[in-house]
Amino acid sequence: MAGTRRSARQSTSTAPKYAEDSSSASEDAAPKRNGKKTPRRKRAREDEQVAAKDEGPPPPKKKAAKSAPKPPKSTPKRARSPKPPQAPAAPPPAPSSDTNRDADGNQEVYWLFKAEPLPRYENGVNVAFSIDDLAACDRPEPWTGVRNPQARNNMQAMRKGDLGFFYHSNAKPSGVVGILRVVEEAKVDETAFDSKDPYYDPKSEREKPKWYCVGVEFVRKFDGVVDLQRIKRYAGKGGKLEGLQLVTNGRLSVCRVRKEEWEFILGLAEGKEEGESDDKGVNDGEGGEATAGTEKGTNEDKDS
Repeated sequence: MAGTRRSARQSTSTAPKYAEDSSSASEDAAPKRNGKKTPRRKRAREDEQVAAKDEGPPPPKKKAAKSAPKPPKSTPKRARSPKPPQAPAAPPPAPSSDTNRDADGNQEVYWLFKAEPLPRYENGVNVAFSIDDLAACDRPEPWTGVRNPQARNNMQAMRKGDLGFFYHSNAKPSGVVGILRVVEEAKVDETAFDSKDPYYDPKSEREKPKWYCVGVEFVRKFDGVVDLQRIKRYAGKGGKLEGLQLVTNGRLSVCRVRKEEWEFILGLAEGKEEGESDDKGVNDGEGGEATAGTEKGTNEDKDS
């Protein structure tokens, strides 16, 4: 019995041994398979490296051939025709007679005088002069300090009794502020020879005087300023003030004014937007006193 049990134990132990043997065999087989795979992988990598060495560096990439530039379109662009040059505005005509009066005795050409009402110092001297300064004078005021040939020529064409606008230049705002009258015709401007004068001209010789001036008096001050911007609104092509020398030659301190321009601006001063004037108040006003040493030449004159 004991042997039978032992045999039974042995038989039962045999089966486990078989199972253990089979499992160990399977376990032994697994490592062997793993051992075989590792060298194969290594050899594969080594083969790849050898093949890469044998093949050498990869050939350079071929550059894409540049396509030939497209020929320009045969249709030529239209050449722009040059704009015709604009003719400069003709200045107002000079008086047709030596007296600047027509057959009926009316003034042919009117004038515009510029002065600076705000303080401005030239060589240490304040050259400001306003229409109020002119109104305070009790004798003719010499319009000295003009150093522009065209402005000088305009003064030489003036005749006693001529009327002109008083224009505030470099003001806020700049514009026509009143009327003055010429009471002394052109004479030599003595300030050109005075080395202490703001507008002294060392090239001007007393034997051959270069600069002249007229004497003027106060006539009338407008209630408001006919400012430059308002004037320019009528100075465009086809406007009532087209060709106004004040606009076409802004650097000129003494300008000509056509009769129709005079009447239009006078109408603006009287509140008539259409510029129609009845010439009222032109001849009223008192004469004025000259302020010794006051210069009327403005910055506009300093270009020549």
